[in-house]
Amino acid sequence: MPSSFSRLAPFIREYVYEKKWESLRDVQEAAAAAIFDRDDHVLIAAATASGKTEAAFFPVLSALWERNARNSGARNSGVGALCLSPLKALINDQSARLEPVAAKAEIPVWRWHGDAPQSGKKKVLEGARGILQITPESLEALLLRHPREIPVLFSGLAFIIIDEVHVFMGSERGNQVLCQLARIERLAARGSEPRRIGLSASLGDYEEALRWLVMGSGRGAVLVDDGKTERRLRIGMDYFSRDRGEEKAYYEALYRGTCGKKTIIFTNSRLDAEETITALRSISAKVRGNDRYRIHHGSIASELRMETEQELRESSRPVTAAATATLELGIDIGNLDRIIQIGPPASVGVFVQRLGRGGRRTGRAEIYFTELEENSPVLPWDLIRTIAVIELYLTDKWIEDAPEQPLPYSLLCHQILSVLGSLGEHGKKELSSLILSFPCFAGINGEDFDELAESLAASRVIEKTEEGALILGAEGERFTGHYSFYSVFPGSAGYRVLHNERELGKVNYLPPEGGGIILGGICWRVESVDPRRREIRVIPGEAGSLRVWRGGGSEIHGRVIRRMKQVLSEEKGYPYLFPSALSRLEEARRLFRRRGADPLSKAARGGFILLPWLGSRGMRTLLLLMQADPFRGRLGVRSAARESDYVLRVDSSLSLPCFREELRNILTPPEAPGLLVKPEQIPLAGKFDMLLPPRLLLKQYAANMLDWNETRTLLEIL
Repeated sequence: MPSSFSRLAPFIREYVYEKKWESLRDVQEAAAAAIFDRDDHVLIAAATASGKTEAAFFPVLSALWERNARNSGARNSGVGALCLSPLKALINDQSARLEPVAAKAEIPVWRWHGDAPQSGKKKVLEGARGILQITPESLEALLLRHPREIPVLFSGLAFIIIDEVHVFMGSERGNQVLCQLARIERLAARGSEPRRIGLSASLGDYEEALRWLVMGSGRGAVLVDDGKTERRLRIGMDYFSRDRGEEKAYYEALYRGTCGKKTIIFTNSRLDAEETITALRSISAKVRGNDRYRIHHGSIASELRMETEQELRESSRPVTAAATATLELGIDIGNLDRIIQIGPPASVGVFVQRLGRGGRRTGRAEIYFTELEENSPVLPWDLIRTIAVIELYLTDKWIEDAPEQPLPYSLLCHQILSVLGSLGEHGKKELSSLILSFPCFAGINGEDFDELAESLAASRVIEKTEEGALILGAEGERFTGHYSFYSVFPGSAGYRVLHNERELGKVNYLPPEGGGIILGGICWRVESVDPRRREIRVIPGEAGSLRVWRGGGSEIHGRVIRRMKQVLSEEKGYPYLFPSALSRLEEARRLFRRRGADPLSKAARGGFILLPWLGSRGMRTLLLLMQADPFRGRLGVRSAARESDYVLRVDSSLSLPCFREELRNILTPPEAPGLLVKPEQIPLAGKFDMLLPPRLLLKQYAANMLDWNETRTLLEIL
């Protein structure tokens, strides 16, 4: 074997021989060399099932073994490697792979998450060594509840391994991780900072990932990749319309596509997953087939999810699981015969991640897309978006960059409470200096910190001592005392929407009072919101100009939208389209050509239709521009609303030529206009948005949710 193999610890070489591996894979060789020979952080980017886990842990385990051998008298010098993972299931899966090899050198592997045994957590706190695998939420709990143990626990920390780096980049959860790493390094007070090793199979921009990996550290980073070795792909795409009475044919086609195969059906919602499995079980019962249909999503009990994972991994018989993102990441589920995606993937990155679940051992992946269109729109947007996502990956070799979140004030509030809850009272300057040194808060100044601190004190979330120091107040203790505090997500429970005491459903954000939401196909005006009881009370009716769009289930990148336009404009055929999908696309292209390239046209029911070809942030900015004074008056806008993620409907007193000219005039200045939205109109989607003073809430929304530069690209076609 090549030289890197000979440098691995004897127990690892023995493990490799036992597995009858002929050699290490190229990415494992390169990763070992980078970890052994350099002092940089390391980013390992390789396809799913390429051996990334071993690429990271073989040299890390070797380094820990050598350290134990040199310091045989100090075997309890703390955790040597901290592994951060986005999912509990990933930790369980990875532990099962690591424990047998680590046990050969008596290096313990500890699991710490909500489902892990308390006995193991107690042993960790009593003086663990080896490898600690943990989720960001559990690490937050560890920092908050056990600050005295942190210096000892991480005194010997040499490596921080971040699994599925792409999941964290550009997200509030990823910013939380960066805060946690900064806090650990300060509390542990080590002589040298630990090296970070990132793992991912779904990166578009390696440079961006390298920048994220080194944030807040004093090291550089080196990339180890597998050359983006492409798998052989077999792609198909089908289309059905509920309006055309094709619902039965749709489920029958799904049934045929899963019969006799080991399959994952990915859906974009838990409801879709449940409905799909219910329909397939019904068909199977009618034809007296076997019930080999399973469900896997966040609302399913962990024991049932683990049973599904085990069945997919170990069963030699066909089995189909419908899942959301819970089976998207690197859990070992064996070799799949087929992947099915219902509806468009949320992004190109999601498509690549789901594609990576297939062909793990054969090198050949089958993925089929299918669509049951509802209420047949003029253009089949979901069909077009799916084609655009496929083409961006296959033809353009492109994956989205992580979205920027330059002003995470909600997370700043979270970290103020966490640090005060963990370490106790701080002077305001001391606390500001500490927290604003965390890399994700680089764009936030001391003035903004002081304003937030004063606002939190006024609401008794924090309090000032007689000496002027800051401590947790009664409300702050209530927040930090509940287990839900550890997560920076607003909460999967959501907010109940009530009309006359009848629950209409749930939404995952707090709309402003007087604003509006659409639920069950009906527009409701918000009468009152109760954040503590997680309730929103509504009455029927339009929400008028106070409707502020935060976005749908996912943010759409502008390049995806522009590729959709290209799909409609070009004559190119796509060999993976089934006849029904090809027919619907050709129909859509004829309609698009008939409409012409002009993004602005008269609507059949009066007013204008605006198709600006903008991503979510640019589209949101444009809509707010037309709703805000004084631009609303200049454009003669009586109403402006989203018809879909792609189309705006505008009612204006101006003629179409005058409206177009005035809109061009408004968009021409390169600098962003003044305030487009008032603080009371902003949906409270961040976990602690409700605690932000109005000015900071407005700054956060403008910086993180709007994009004037993208909106101005409308000038190119207007």
